[in-house]
Amino acid sequence: MTAAPIGHYPPARAAIFDMDGLLVDSEPFWRDVEVDVFAAIGVDIAPLLGLGLTMGMRVDEVVAFFRSRLGWDGPDDAELISRIVDGIVHAIWDKAELLPGAVEAIDFFAAHGLVTALASGSTPPIIDAVLKRFGLADRFSVVSSAVDDRLGKPHPAIFLRTAAALGVDPLECVVLEDSLNGCIAAKAARMRVIAVPDARFATDPRFGIADVRLSSLLEIADAGIEQLLGLEPAAR
Repeated sequence: MTAAPIGHYPPARAAIFDMDGLLVDSEPFWRDVEVDVFAAIGVDIAPLLGLGLTMGMRVDEVVAFFRSRLGWDGPDDAELISRIVDGIVHAIWDKAELLPGAVEAIDFFAAHGLVTALASGSTPPIIDAVLKRFGLADRFSVVSSAVDDRLGKPHPAIFLRTAAALGVDPLECVVLEDSLNGCIAAKAARMRVIAVPDARFATDPRFGIADVRLSSLLEIADAGIEQLLGLEPAAR
C-alpha cells in the first residue's frame, strides 16, 4: 500500500465503488468483446486498447473515441454499442468472477457504518447483470450509471450525483477506482480516492493523484486505511 497526505477531510461517511476492473474482473471481457466487434467491421483497435486510454469511459464514449481516431464505413455508433453491451452481458453471466477482496472491501466499510454506493460507467444492463450474478444488489444504497450524465469519467458528474443521492457531502466520500479516468473524476469531485490499478498500470506515476494506492482490495483492511479516512478501527 502507498498513501499520500489527504489534507483536512472530515471523517468519511460513504464509500463509492467503481465496478468494472475493481469489483468484477470484466476488463478482459471488455477488451475481447470490443476487439471482436470492431474486427467484424474490419477495424483493428488492439494497438489503442493497449494504452489504457479508454478505461473508465462509457461505452458510447469508447466507440466515439475509436471512430475519431480510426474511422470506418458501416454500422453506426448505436449498433456497435448494442453489440458490445450484448457481448459483455453474455460474458458476465458465462465466465465473470469477482476480484479478490471485493466482498471483503464492501464489508469493511459497512462495518464502520459507512453507506456504500456503486458508480459505474457501464450501462444499466451490464450493471444489473453483475449485481444479479453475484448477489450484490442489496449491498449498495445507491447504484448510478454514467449513461445518465452528459459526460462520463473523467468528468466528476457521476460521483457528485451519487453523493447527492446518498445525502452525503462529497468531502465525506471515499471512492474506490481501478482506472486513471475514475481517479481524476473522483478528485475533481473533491473526494478521497483509493486506487487499485490493474497490474499493467500499477507503476504509472499518474496514479499519484490517488490518496492511497493498493495492489488488491484484499489490502483494504489495513489499519492505515482506517486512520487515513478518520475512522475508528472496527472490532475484529
